[in-house]
Amino acid sequence: MKNHLLSNRSVAITLGLGLMGAASQKAMAFDVWSQSYVGIFNHDFGGGLGFLDSDGHANGALSSASTNTSFTGMNGMGNQQTMNFQSTNRAQSEFGRLHCYASGTVTNTYYNPTNSYYYNSITNTYNTSGSPDGLYSLGFAGFNDTLHYGGSLQAGYKARYYFHVDGANTGPGAVADMSFGIQGNPDESFFAFDPGSYNTTWVTQSYDVNGVTPQNMHVQFSNQFVVDIWNGVADGSNISGKSDFFSTLTLAGIEMLDANGNRVSGWTVTSDSGTQYATVPEPASFAVISIGVLGFIARRRKRI
Repeated sequence: MKNHLLSNRSVAITLGLGLMGAASQKAMAFDVWSQSYVGIFNHDFGGGLGFLDSDGHANGALSSASTNTSFTGMNGMGNQQTMNFQSTNRAQSEFGRLHCYASGTVTNTYYNPTNSYYYNSITNTYNTSGSPDGLYSLGFAGFNDTLHYGGSLQAGYKARYYFHVDGANTGPGAVADMSFGIQGNPDESFFAFDPGSYNTTWVTQSYDVNGVTPQNMHVQFSNQFVVDIWNGVADGSNISGKSDFFSTLTLAGIEMLDANGNRVSGWTVTSDSGTQYATVPEPASFAVISIGVLGFIARRRKRI
């Protein structure tokens, strides 16, 4: 059965803004940032987002956005109805540690395609007498750093990166995801898509390293609560959801492998930020789950 509260379009909100945010940061040698948004959209205008509140910090400090807003318009039967949206979003960043939280409650939903639009993303104009057909809470936390590998490195050595994620999704419309990129390689994406608690590890692919070329790394964690009202939500519905990963996403360690895929020692890593990133503990201490884009797509299709 299709989940009308969290559609493919909702995930596109996170990925679209998320990858755009990461791309805008890649030129920096090392930095941290945090961004929080709550707002509305009208789906007929190509997916642009309107803001009810927003906050952001270039130094990774706690960002916070919230709203308690009501909207009035016609429901599907042509009767006037008032809907309320309450939401909170928080994000915070440190090198190697990222925190995100999104929650929202929508009461007494309504939708009628003849209602005036609340937000026109083509003209970037608001009509506060209009009605949105989508509501969201969306946050980003990220860091960039440049890594320098040394020590007993040999030809064919590769590094891979272990991220431990700890948090929970509750209710519909709640998702968390991470984007990871290293030295110009295509970004990898990892998802906490399903409801429930997460206490697991995401492991990246293996990437070539040597003792000469610095490795520019960028990591972005984001989460969302999104309700696509236009996509089959019954008039008068009450919807609550929360994606709480403030406890957090951590770069738990870096692992070095030889040309045969065996773990090796005798190498070193330093960073432009001065952060000392850990090496990976023994395998028995990790519950490893690696979820890439293809895995997510397969799961997503199965759910629809």
